[in-house]
Amino acid sequence: MTPIETGPKKLFDLYPGIERLSLFVAFEEADAEAEPNYQQIIFTEDSVAAFRLECSRDDCVDGGFDYEPFIDELIRSGAQQAQGRIACPGSLGRQEDGSCCKLLSEYRIILERKA
Repeated sequence: MTPIETGPKKLFDLYPGIERLSLFVAFEEADAEAEPNYQQIIFTEDSVAAFRLECSRDDCVDGGFDYEPFIDELIRSGAQQAQGRIACPGSLGRQEDGSCCKLLSEYRIILERKA
């Protein structure tokens, strides 16, 4: 029998040893002249653990940014923070050639573990 999903998981459910998780992101176009869009998202124990952000480009199909693998690795490593850069895997679906989205995310994750 398959377990019944009771709703979105909270941070505490996925990572019981984590008190707070801070995700800082800067979204950048591949064009060097474009201004980055900054976001800061704070997750506490009772926050829904939604670590995937949709791509902000209206014409992007199947895009977005999934930070959960980076968070999993950070927790397994025992480190307090990690940073990196990922590209949106989506395509600009309305165009004939299906060009890549090319929106980039530079991220930093900071954990506060329970004492």
